[in-house]
Amino acid sequence: MKILRRHFPSRAPGKQRGAIVVLVTIALLTIVIMGAMALEGGHLLLSKSRLQNAVDSAALSGTLSLHEGNDHAGARQQATATLINVLGASDFSELSGDVDLSALSYNQNQVSPQLSIEFSLQPDPFVVTSDITAEYVRVKIKDVQLATYLGQAINMDKVTSASAVAGPSTPLVNCSLNLLPMMVCEGDTPGEPFGYPKGSIMSMKISSQQDAELGPGNFQLIRLGDSSGAADLRAAMAGESAGNNQCFGNSEGIETEPGNNVGPVATGMNTRLGIWHGGTVNATDHPRDKDICVGEALDVDDSDNIIYSSDGTLVDGTGPTPSLYRYSDYADNYEPGGSRFQNSCAATGTSWDNDGGARRREFAIVVGDCEGQSNGQNDIPFKGFACFYFMQEVIQKGNLAYVIGEFVEDCTGSGNATDDVTATDGPFTFVLYRDPDNKDS
Repeated sequence: MKILRRHFPSRAPGKQRGAIVVLVTIALLTIVIMGAMALEGGHLLLSKSRLQNAVDSAALSGTLSLHEGNDHAGARQQATATLINVLGASDFSELSGDVDLSALSYNQNQVSPQLSIEFSLQPDPFVVTSDITAEYVRVKIKDVQLATYLGQAINMDKVTSASAVAGPSTPLVNCSLNLLPMMVCEGDTPGEPFGYPKGSIMSMKISSQQDAELGPGNFQLIRLGDSSGAADLRAAMAGESAGNNQCFGNSEGIETEPGNNVGPVATGMNTRLGIWHGGTVNATDHPRDKDICVGEALDVDDSDNIIYSSDGTLVDGTGPTPSLYRYSDYADNYEPGGSRFQNSCAATGTSWDNDGGARRREFAIVVGDCEGQSNGQNDIPFKGFACFYFMQEVIQKGNLAYVIGEFVEDCTGSGNATDDVTATDGPFTFVLYRDPDNKDS
């Protein structure tokens, strides 16, 4: 029996090899194109991010310049100077050659062919205006031609741009965990935080007279939370409210506490120096500071000037005060290897007690705008928080009390912006806004 076999024609080996070469070539081209796109895309993204950082810095610089009193031309100049400085950094060397800033005109929005700096009365919508009160700044750089590498093989063209809007935030709500129920009136020294030079020794005065005028250096008691009355005030001054987050902002103001509370102020504050009087405070609930060293005793004369108790000499702050125990001495003692009272108190004495409360002599108080106000119940505009160092026992003179301390710093902090876009008064910061005309900003 014969078996029939069917023979099928086979493709020539040469033709098969040709098809494989074509497929491999296409695959290689695809890989090259994808690699080129990945490389160029990554480079584009990196360059755009750097350009965005540059215009962000320029916009913030411009709005800060306006806040310092410069006009729009001055703000443009300051913003451009910041931009040039940023582009001059080594990481921005490639971009610096792609942005032409050789011919600049600060008296118009189009500062250069690629750079424009505009102003608006509000961040969104950003309506360009020449109104001198406009304080929102937009910096735009366009048509930045970037170098291409593998993308040249597929005629890829890389052009990018960036814009940023900056201006003042809405008023900030600020909080403090170490706040005393005290408000000091804003000072009058120009160029200093709250009008008070850092390191200055101050006597903060409170009067029990309801019609006493408030002014720089005076302080008034305030209500923290639901506290009221002398007992709550004494407890708060002794530090019982420490750790409670107390917040102030534009909308609330500062609610002051009327009444004759000179005694509770002194009783509560003095516990920080290990002085417990009256049976209403004690060492367990109101511990002393670890460090209760006090330098030469100070007093206040009839004109509210701070003087040395020994001879009545003014403590004017213009010269050295070696006999006083200043904040620098106090802070140094809390550092490892600190001096331990080399200025005023013996290291072997009772001035230091490890069982005491840490940094009880440091505290924050509220600063308010007291213009036109008198002692009593008021609602005073909030300006910020000031940190003080408690130097010695509270001085009581009849219906007056003087808390002598050293102004350490403005400790308002950054705070959080309110949601009320109509609010205009109160502490603020400078922030970046999304450019409504550029979704990538």
